[in-house]
Amino acid sequence: MRRLSLALLSVLFALPLQRGGAQIIRGGQFALRDPHTWVSAGVGWQSGWTVFDGTTASRWDLGDSQQYGLSIERTVKSGITLGVRGSTSQPSMDFLNISGTSITRQVDARVSQALGVVHVTTGRDIRSVFELAVGSTIYSGFRERGTDLQVGPSTDADFTFVFSYGLGYSFSRNFHIDVVQDLGTSLHQKTGLAAGDDTSMRISSTRLIARLGLGG
Repeated sequence: MRRLSLALLSVLFALPLQRGGAQIIRGGQFALRDPHTWVSAGVGWQSGWTVFDGTTASRWDLGDSQQYGLSIERTVKSGITLGVRGSTSQPSMDFLNISGTSITRQVDARVSQALGVVHVTTGRDIRSVFELAVGSTIYSGFRERGTDLQVGPSTDADFTFVFSYGLGYSFSRNFHIDVVQDLGTSLHQKTGLAAGDDTSMRISSTRLIARLGLGG
């Protein structure tokens, strides 16, 4: 995954720093306003993590998976947008019953995220990108592979916050490409667990995003 991230970042650095006559003039009295609204679509690679669930007396070992996301944001100031982002992935999972006889099942699950996002950029053509996001990670669709039997809860939502950083490139005033690394923390409920059990999980992913500006 690090090789993929470095390769994507290298592509951004390889892009020309000047775009001749097609370059948008910014600054001073010739500055152009940012688009009012940004919509984006992205694809990423989400690393696996482990959840201890006291309600079902089980441990969920989620594998790496491909992640797809969409967002819509409103410009509040030059380089700063506020909005919402949704994503989904379908990782494989080892579902281990930790009560009584240990039984491990191979399970497919759906992991979705619904987040409020602050998106900040600095720079012109090649830009620094930062995001702060708060919302929920939602687990659903637990189905045993081969039998399609439901395993575990029907739906389980955890509070989540994410910090993201990376680089972007402005092809034009209203079309950008970003590559970012997400570092997220999710908090699972303590129901059924001992007081000292850790219920926080680190969820990380690397995303490639295309952003389209509308209006302005």
